[in-house]
Amino acid sequence: MRVFSHYLKVKHILVIAGSDSSGGAGIQADIKTVTSLGGHALTALTAVTAQNSLGVTGIHKIPAGFITKQVRAVIEEVVPQAVKIGMLYSGAAVKEVAKLLKRHGFVNIVLDPVLRATTGKDLLEPKAITLFKEELLPHVSIVTPNLFEAGTLAGMNVDGSDDMAEAAETIQAMGPDVVITGGHLKSKCTDFLYDGKAFHRFHGSKIDTRHTHGSGCVFSTALATFLAADNGVVTATKMAHDFTRRAIISGYACGRGPGPVKPGLTNERPTSNIELPTS
Repeated sequence: MRVFSHYLKVKHILVIAGSDSSGGAGIQADIKTVTSLGGHALTALTAVTAQNSLGVTGIHKIPAGFITKQVRAVIEEVVPQAVKIGMLYSGAAVKEVAKLLKRHGFVNIVLDPVLRATTGKDLLEPKAITLFKEELLPHVSIVTPNLFEAGTLAGMNVDGSDDMAEAAETIQAMGPDVVITGGHLKSKCTDFLYDGKAFHRFHGSKIDTRHTHGSGCVFSTALATFLAADNGVVTATKMAHDFTRRAIISGYACGRGPGPVKPGLTNERPTSNIELPTS
């Protein structure tokens, strides 16, 4: 397998997301992903969580105005080639980030709609869902919900490929391209891309592991990084799909609950072929 950083050179990815004190997801996973792909992560923190492998025990909001202060400080010197948005938590943060996107004209904006932790804790205040759909979605390039998140955004139950197609069309009508990640499907792991013109499916066999913490963060951040390297959305999605599968295969225990995935180059055999750009 070729080294990703050989063709990415140094790209700057602005990550706007929350912190995971267990180090497996959130902005920690985002930084690891960008770094492993040869890029540089610029960061703006939106919330600080107290969590471990068994669950989230507390969330501290970063004031919305301070999110803007962080972003303005970094973009005064460096223009990012892509933006990854993760956990926002509060309605005020949703509105603030939407304003930032409208004001600064960023490109390659990937939104991971972090709505709820696997253990059930809300990671976006329920009252902020409407703001999220109406004020933020229209201003991003692509959104990467899992099955639950796609159902919430589309207002329907999403349980299989037909549901994924219907939900993707509904969400895409709100503005962005859509990748519904299918790690929770019962048979194959299929990521489902709808770009407003065609449906694209990226299949993989089920990976027998409980260590999947941070997989959604890794996928969306890898997608942003591959888009920053001038790949089209279909190619970038395929590459992010394969990169995330490698990270899941390399996952490991860290505590008593599900452990984190491990983004980066591994000695594992690829789970599917990747056509990497040569320049």
